[in-house]
Amino acid sequence: METQTRYDAVVVGGGPAGSTAAYLLGESGYRVALLEKRAYPRDKVCGGCLSQKSVQFLDRVFHLPVPALQREGLLDSTGTGYALYIGSTRILAGDLVEPLYFTRREHYDAHLARKAAEAGAQIHEGVEVAAIDHAHHIVTTSDGERYAARVIIGADGIHSRVRRSLPESVVRPEQWHENLGWALELTIPREEARALANGDGSIRLDDDFATPHIVLAACRRGYGWVFPNREAVIVGIGGLLQKNRKDLRDHFKEFLKTIGFSAFADRRPVGFLVPLGNYIPSPAHEGTVLIGDAGGFASPILGEGIFYAHRTAELAAHAIDRHLTTAAPLAETYTALLQRRLIPELQAETALRDFLYGCLDAPVQIPLGAFMKATGARVIDAVQGSRSFLGFRRDDNLHSAVW
Repeated sequence: METQTRYDAVVVGGGPAGSTAAYLLGESGYRVALLEKRAYPRDKVCGGCLSQKSVQFLDRVFHLPVPALQREGLLDSTGTGYALYIGSTRILAGDLVEPLYFTRREHYDAHLARKAAEAGAQIHEGVEVAAIDHAHHIVTTSDGERYAARVIIGADGIHSRVRRSLPESVVRPEQWHENLGWALELTIPREEARALANGDGSIRLDDDFATPHIVLAACRRGYGWVFPNREAVIVGIGGLLQKNRKDLRDHFKEFLKTIGFSAFADRRPVGFLVPLGNYIPSPAHEGTVLIGDAGGFASPILGEGIFYAHRTAELAAHAIDRHLTTAAPLAETYTALLQRRLIPELQAETALRDFLYGCLDAPVQIPLGAFMKATGARVIDAVQGSRSFLGFRRDDNLHSAVW
């Protein structure tokens, strides 16, 4: 028998985006339900990189400074240096001014969901959404439960059911697929990596696998990565789907050989889709908004998604608060915030990505290497969040609060 419960907001998806939105709205006194189709802790394929802008967000919004993140076991590894390659040629390497951190998503997501619950949100685990009625703001689950809300938030990832239920005029499917990315990733236990790694690769990793490595041109319009983890080494490769649809697995095996991990070439990596500049400019329709991967929000160069999940959730929560308290139009308010606080950065980063890939495709790799050496520190600052991608100007308020 169908039942129906009314909320101010129903959040579909319990990753960083969904939990952030639920937390902020719950703290503001709204009645919120968060629907997550799996039970916590659940696995999530992800490099788990936390840039400085992500760490600062966690401090500012969740009151979780680095020492607290460490106490809670959310920082699995710390990268104090880096190495950047074009193919097998090392272009840049050195110490980072501020470290990169790496987390395990099963712990990270579960903790943020608990924070949302502490803020008053109702967390419903093991709940799969079957239908969304945007006109009446009703979410129906596979077991017949109906959740009515003043606002629906789609935070259900790259395969978002909420997004797929919206009109094509909103989601722009051609643009969505044009910049959709595909990645392969393999988690290698550290003991095996130490025992089976060889020195035959043209890229020599550090002995303790502590340095994050980025390798441009490991595939077409994409890159490879080696990220540290306390118990494992995360190796992946990813790029635009339309350029790598047929041979990404071959590129992945070649990448393993390049970094001296050819012993793992027969292992089956996990494949997943990622946003790579295919964000939806106006991800809202009637009383529904999209955040995080559901709206295609991620770094167009690196595919980093955690920060953009948090940031779009914050902007959406602010727009929803204004909508519910002052009747400000939801879609226009959220879109205006995105256009003012986020999309210009994504546009500038996309332009930089296209320039880099254009040089690699030409190929004019020697001038590109010189460009990267000249601008590398500023690009790193932009990735970390202390500079804008717009002219690489320093901007300490770039990702400041909107509330």
